[in-house]
Amino acid sequence: MKKWIRTVCAGALLAGALTVSAFAADFTSCADHLKEMNLFQGTGDGYALDRAPTRGEAAAMLVRLLGREQQAKALDYTAPFTDLAGWQKPYVQYLYEHDLTRGVSETSFAPEDGCTAQMYAAFLLRALGYSEQDGDFTYRSTLDFAEKIGLYDAYTVDEADFRRGHLAAASYTALSITPKDGQGTLLDQLVRSGAVERTAAAPYQKLFSDYARYRSATAGMDSLHALSLRQELKVDAERLAMRSQETISVDLAASVSLTERVATMSAPGAKDKTFTAESYTAGGFRYLKQDGVRSRRALTAEQQRLAFAGYARLPVAMIETMSVSPAGSYTFTYDAQGLVLLDEMLDAARAAVGGFDGMEISGLTVTQSAAGGKIASQKVGFSFAADDIAGTVQSETKLLATDDAVAVTAPSNLEQYPLVQ
Repeated sequence: MKKWIRTVCAGALLAGALTVSAFAADFTSCADHLKEMNLFQGTGDGYALDRAPTRGEAAAMLVRLLGREQQAKALDYTAPFTDLAGWQKPYVQYLYEHDLTRGVSETSFAPEDGCTAQMYAAFLLRALGYSEQDGDFTYRSTLDFAEKIGLYDAYTVDEADFRRGHLAAASYTALSITPKDGQGTLLDQLVRSGAVERTAAAPYQKLFSDYARYRSATAGMDSLHALSLRQELKVDAERLAMRSQETISVDLAASVSLTERVATMSAPGAKDKTFTAESYTAGGFRYLKQDGVRSRRALTAEQQRLAFAGYARLPVAMIETMSVSPAGSYTFTYDAQGLVLLDEMLDAARAAVGGFDGMEISGLTVTQSAAGGKIASQKVGFSFAADDIAGTVQSETKLLATDDAVAVTAPSNLEQYPLVQ
């Protein structure tokens, strides 16, 4: 029974914070989408998404993303860089001619050096028509500006450990963005220029058009510094059910949150059990008081990030399909690859409930309703299975208050919460 309880609790915790941002993810789908439009080729070893990209590979990726590979290969090499292999020269030449790269010195491009998230953001921003010369951004502010325009997202681009998968996700996202002083998205421009076939681009153009409406309708989420939520959870398994109500207050600026939960578990032939829990997250720890029993667990940096990630706008790089209702609600399903790896969120859930057996989920959908420029409510549904336990989870979360109307008060006597492993 304890194992079932832990698993059901884990399912409930996942519903509480599970949006696409939870997936660490495998960005194979982004690479697949780009390849379908003839904008990505991978390597001799496949996509190789798990390793860091080189600057030479990033140059090739950018030229392909712009649909200019054939034009690049027709160029004579006149750039000043003397450290390029033969296959790299056409791509770097094209970027150099169009003022998309300056190299690392007057004569060196350093093609085998690693390409950082900051470097690739600068490439993409220049490709979208932004420039340092015009004062749009500085190299130091590259990452902030990329996030501001929706090019980078903290959950699809790991700035500290940038890999080819993140490069693919960022490249795919760039297609959904309208270039500076442009008409339509970057993908629309590629279709008009003939770089991408209309039939290949059509489903993505529809998705990007719907996503632009979603971003516009929820633009107020970008400036929030605090929010208060009410959530109702329903977890149904073959031999156990759980119902809970909770209030969640989050101060994003201070990275602290407080959750107060009342939950009831039911099982055939047994009396219902109701328990209360208060969870406070701050300073790298989760402080839990459940039915009066206190405990404290250290959180990794990743677990801390995920603790504040559940009620947010969804990145386009992880959306498989989306539909828009006339009333202004948006329903999303996630690509199969995005559902493969749940290690980050499962680790966060494991830290909260003290361990559980391996869990698989399927059929995940999220519906968000927009009002007043914010996500007014969110519904999450999925099925889960762990060993011989299977069930479904449904949650509904509503936005109660934001910013100065929200106060997160720490429980008293935090030093009395014993540390547990």
